[in-house]
Amino acid sequence: MDNYKVLRASRIGHPCNRNLFYFVNGSEETTNEKSSRIFDIGKALEPVIISWLRSDGWNVKRNPIDGTNNSLSLGIEVNGGVISAHPDCVISHHELDGNILVDIKTMNDRAFRTLKRDGTKKSHPQYFAQVHLYAEALRRIQVSVSKLGIVAMNKNTSELFIDTFDFEQDTLNTLLARAERIFSFSDAPEQGELFENWCCQYCGYSHLCELAKKDTAVGTEDVPTTDKQEVIDAVELLSESRDMEKAAKELSDEAKVVIDREIRQQGIKSVRVGHLVLVLNEIKSSRLDTTALKKAHPEIVQEFMKQSSSVRYDLKEVA
Repeated sequence: MDNYKVLRASRIGHPCNRNLFYFVNGSEETTNEKSSRIFDIGKALEPVIISWLRSDGWNVKRNPIDGTNNSLSLGIEVNGGVISAHPDCVISHHELDGNILVDIKTMNDRAFRTLKRDGTKKSHPQYFAQVHLYAEALRRIQVSVSKLGIVAMNKNTSELFIDTFDFEQDTLNTLLARAERIFSFSDAPEQGELFENWCCQYCGYSHLCELAKKDTAVGTEDVPTTDKQEVIDAVELLSESRDMEKAAKELSDEAKVVIDREIRQQGIKSVRVGHLVLVLNEIKSSRLDTTALKKAHPEIVQEFMKQSSSVRYDLKEVA
């Protein structure tokens, strides 16, 4: 296997083919300090999460290859290379049948709630792919599991959630075929049909890739860096507030779905929940249809238009 190219199971679900091509061919990858620290936090919390699982009644066999904490890895040989796999844990519970192969992840609040709502396959397809390859690697050394899963910890609240799902042979076949395609390329391929626009923003190979989507609104090389702590704190606070706004909207939307189904559609106008009283008030309003007005009387719209200016605070992450 020494002459083979290597692709990690944790990466194979990445949406961009070029990212995987650069990785398996040993191209230099850049990582920012923030990403490195996020990874370090996850590794540091892994034994803590395992101890919590055990205190909750789970039997946890860490790194199930030999039952120790040694960082042993497995390999899945395919045409042109090998997929490396390092399974985290196999867990079981006396109230459940069979063993569950799981990978441990730490998440921010928004990602955690999305996982709980949508499940791993939809919310985190890269994790879904990763554990399928772990299961195949274990199968090849005669270690069987009945289900797969993700153990997630919310870094904001320390809540744990275990999402379990069935092994899908079609998913595994697709992943193995994709790995073979990546190994077969002699030149960087197109980004592929799985590609998403966020890929370039967080890609450690964007400095090599001529197809990387560059943000030309501000040339980041020309932006001065500040060391004023007051400004640093303010920008980070603005970023945090944006995350909180997104999280708050997602929470509100989730709550309204339940309230509409269980309260509004049942004709109930108010309900008490502990110290809270929910009152549904129907609000009717009239608004000017500016689109129709512009179409019917563009001259009137133009006559009454007034110029104004404001500042928009845009944030973007850069390597």
